[in-house]
Amino acid sequence: MIDKSKLILPVYLNENIVMDMLAIIEDGFSMVSEISTSSVATTNKNEKVNATFATSDLLSKLLKIELGAESNKKSEDENSTNSKTEKIHTSTSLLSKFRSELLELGLMTSTSDTGVNINEIEAGDFIEVTGELMKNPMVNILEKAIDVFRMADIFSDKPELGSKKQTSTKNTQDAKIVKQMKMFLDELKVTGTIDFVMKNCNSTIVLSAQEQYLQNDNISELLGGKFKVLGKVIKVCKQSGDSINLLRKTTLDVLKDEELKTFTEIFENAELKKFNLPDVEVKIEAPAAIVIPIAIYV
Repeated sequence: MIDKSKLILPVYLNENIVMDMLAIIEDGFSMVSEISTSSVATTNKNEKVNATFATSDLLSKLLKIELGAESNKKSEDENSTNSKTEKIHTSTSLLSKFRSELLELGLMTSTSDTGVNINEIEAGDFIEVTGELMKNPMVNILEKAIDVFRMADIFSDKPELGSKKQTSTKNTQDAKIVKQMKMFLDELKVTGTIDFVMKNCNSTIVLSAQEQYLQNDNISELLGGKFKVLGKVIKVCKQSGDSINLLRKTTLDVLKDEELKTFTEIFENAELKKFNLPDVEVKIEAPAAIVIPIAIYV
């Protein structure tokens, strides 16, 4: 009976890492293996044989008895057939095999059953964590703020004649803010990667994912559900004061705290204050870790 934990459904899968790791574990492997099977077809033939035969010489001489007998003779003709079939792995079956190998070899520092203890993991460890995924908080608030301005423009009332100049000035200011936000958002996505955040009761995991490995290229599938993540740790923040900069992969990482504060003040805009936008979060404080996800699945 197959273990249901092996029947996984990935929504994000880095096939290159899975194949590389399996090749190392197996010291090279073949995607296609041949299985030879043999079947034997048997044909039964039943023949009725009538026979008369004498007893041994001694009995013949003494009793002169001839015994008549009827017997059945059975013969078998066997035909042997050999056939070969190809056993092919898919990317998901290879992932399941890789996960099983990590567990059997004791190479998984933490699993979804045991939970993650930041103090017990190090860079280079394989871990499996469970939880809800959120977008990079900076990406999330920028996208929502841009949507707010867009919707406000759609539903805004037509200005009265005396307020045209004032409205024009406000529209110009809003357009400038939206332009800045879009430029900032493009900078966050320029590397082709996107951060996801998974917050648990005692730590925060930042997943540095590549968009090209998303199944169906749909980020929304990852949001709002509970998933398992198999990945490799590349950084651990254990001490108070340590943090993960969510702008670390962009040129915005060179900005000092004062300049970043100037930018975040954009979200103090009176129009945005009316809406329930998420908090601005540029850094993830310890305890936290950065993980390169190999797979995200249910």
